[in-house]
Amino acid sequence: MALRTAFTELLSLRHPIALAPMGGVSGGALAAALSNGGGLGLVGGGRADPAWVAREMEIAAERTGKSWGRRVPDVGDQPGH
Repeated sequence: MALRTAFTELLSLRHPIALAPMGGVSGGALAAALSNGGGLGLVGGGRADPAWVAREMEIAAERTGKSWGRRVPDVGDQPGH
């Protein structure tokens, strides 16, 4: 039996689990696997190389039809801030 929460309802998830979007580590394959398992897979994007992020987002999109996302960097993620 799945645990239903506002989080699971909003994103149509089976489980209230989200992958920590660690830039350079949480890639598309891991995000897709977590999404396919019923949670929310998130591709890391903080200080990661933009080409890496783009490639990993393509991998996630190819490997799952479930909800997944990407961490959007904020000002605090930029060097010098």
